Amino acid sequence: MNRRQALKSSATALVSLGALPGLSALLKSCGVERLTDYQPVYLSTDQFDTIWQLANLILPQTDTPGASEAGVAPYIDLLFESFFKDDEKQRLESGLNAFMRDCEDQENKPFVKINTQQQMKHLEEIQSTEFFSSFKQLVLWAFFTSEVGTKSMNYRPVPGQHQGCITIDENEKNLVGNR
Repeated sequence: MNRRQALKSSATALVSLGALPGLSALLKSCGVERLTDYQPVYLSTDQFDTIWQLANLILPQTDTPGASEAGVAPYIDLLFESFFKDDEKQRLESGLNAFMRDCEDQENKPFVKINTQQQMKHLEEIQSTEFFSSFKQLVLWAFFTSEVGTKSMNYRPVPGQHQGCITIDENEKNLVGNR
């Protein structure tokens, strides 16, 4: 092999190596990749993935944990399986299915496969519905009763003396319970 051929081969190899991460990301984006390995026990996979994404839009991770860190979607799935009455299941499930159908009709793809801006647009469209109100309460309840949620609020469950008028430092977390 002469020097010119070796340089061409080296340049081709370097260009190929530089393109691999982009090609890998492109191929990954074409496949259906779930955000979690949790397998729902009551909800369908599509329903669960939609609930997962909705919960993370309502309570995203910032400098504090979000819905996914608190396990909100798996908790909601277990509530459906074990605790909701039939009429509650039917009401929430029909609202969820209607939301999923509307998104797919408008976007020609499922809610979880559209970009975040489109997801937020759909979320804003349903803010005044009964489904969204119930679902949001459920997400907040699931988060704030989880271990992650109580730790993010500096929760102190032991009752003590009531202090009605206290000052709070601007850097202090919201305080639930007593000092």
